[in-house]
Amino acid sequence: MLNTLSHSYALSLDDVAWFNQEQALIPNLELESWLLNTGSLTQRLQGHCQDFKVQVVSQKQGVANADEYKQLATPFASQSAQQWQIREVILHGDNQPWVFARSIIPQALCEADFLNLGDKPLGHLIFNDDRFKRQPFQLTCIQPNDTFIAEFGVAPLANIWGRRSVFRFQQHAMMVAEVFLPQAPAYRDLNLDQ
Repeated sequence: MLNTLSHSYALSLDDVAWFNQEQALIPNLELESWLLNTGSLTQRLQGHCQDFKVQVVSQKQGVANADEYKQLATPFASQSAQQWQIREVILHGDNQPWVFARSIIPQALCEADFLNLGDKPLGHLIFNDDRFKRQPFQLTCIQPNDTFIAEFGVAPLANIWGRRSVFRFQQHAMMVAEVFLPQAPAYRDLNLDQ
């Protein structure tokens, strides 16, 4: 499972369609509570396992996609690779891949507040600092034939859900997208054989 992650390339959410949370038809109250919870996802996941780990897939200066810049309300002049770091991680619970997270972080924060982030959870920094203000969620439901599922090497047995939101801090904006992988506790009440 997830054998593709041993390679050093970034996974893509470029083709994923996002919609406002009010438009969602979430099939289960438990899944809804995971998707719309405004607290720390890291802390909640840690409460469901004995061993929690952050696997950094990639973190480097880079260019986000046009939709991400639109959500960040970033002017065109600020869209150069030197202005941003793209961080992609897998959050594991008890050695199971639970969440793929992609963060678009201003370079200025990586040189100050997030210096030496490494494999520390980004959530620990954001949710322990009340200067970061979370904006409303957008959600996605990735269909079984989506290229994202093929990239992860998981069986397309069911839709995979995700969320993203922008955090504002002074003049900065950063985006965090989180996709719940098939073994995540968010799906436990759906009785999926995955």
